[in-house]
Amino acid sequence: MKKNLEIEFLHREEIDCKRWNATIDNAFNGSIYAYSWYLDVVSPNWGALATNDYSYLFPLPIKRKYGINYIVQPLHCQQLGLFSTNHISANIVDLFIDQIPAKFKYVDLNLNIHNKTNKHTGHINKRKTYMLDLLNYNEQVFRNYNQNTKRNIFKAIANEFTLTTTLNPGDFMKFYRQYGFMVNRKKDVIVIEKLIESLLTHNKANIAGVTDRNNKLCAVALFAESHNALHYLLGSAEPENKKKGAMFYLMDGVIKNHCGMDKVLDFEGSMILSIARFFSGFGAKPCTYFNYHRNSLPAGEALVSIKQKLKLI
Repeated sequence: MKKNLEIEFLHREEIDCKRWNATIDNAFNGSIYAYSWYLDVVSPNWGALATNDYSYLFPLPIKRKYGINYIVQPLHCQQLGLFSTNHISANIVDLFIDQIPAKFKYVDLNLNIHNKTNKHTGHINKRKTYMLDLLNYNEQVFRNYNQNTKRNIFKAIANEFTLTTTLNPGDFMKFYRQYGFMVNRKKDVIVIEKLIESLLTHNKANIAGVTDRNNKLCAVALFAESHNALHYLLGSAEPENKKKGAMFYLMDGVIKNHCGMDKVLDFEGSMILSIARFFSGFGAKPCTYFNYHRNSLPAGEALVSIKQKLKLI
């Protein structure tokens, strides 16, 4: 462990975005989620822990309500944690976790797959994402699809679906507003629209759709691409066409278009069995990352009241 690391807490306005993003660009574990412009959308009040030379960066998705400071993992941002151009040991991860200011009374933060911990095991939960190496499509990818996935793709072909990878953002949002999953509909729409705009501005977006024989949109998906990884952020299908294999057809088409390019597809989860089954049907393998959880809110009824206000339960 580097004992001489000087770690500083930075508010958003104190962060040098040029230096920050240069580190994320060159980090061995760099990720789309860690760019300043991405965090600005999914967690506008984020801060960070960082070394003076910006060689180690630890973004903190900060929120504040009712006078309480807390940290929670934002939507559309599966993994954060420590990013660096240098080696990351478990001891260094522990050092950064120790530096999370005590004023944050509640912390629920996902680390990334390259972050391990020796010290904080009592506050760690295991999470899974599903990842697929996009190798040769015919010889190494399609042959590893399970029978259910292949059957649904053939069903979709019989229904004469067509894949489009140049879907208009407006058409995507119109469809997703109707069929997509939303926690807080109005707020989620605004965030997703801003996220798409930002991804397109930085040339990191891949918006795909499936149409039927009448050119009617049946399914959509949004992917973000960075560091040789394609991240599945959002997707939805019209219920009847979902039964006809539209989502299987969409995913297979995107996989096929990116195979043989030294990339991986990160399906982003899931802990939900049915969704995990869908991902694993494409031959994706589970990969573990850690969630760090710390709660120093008041105990008893006060805790329940605060959690309800903060929408933590």
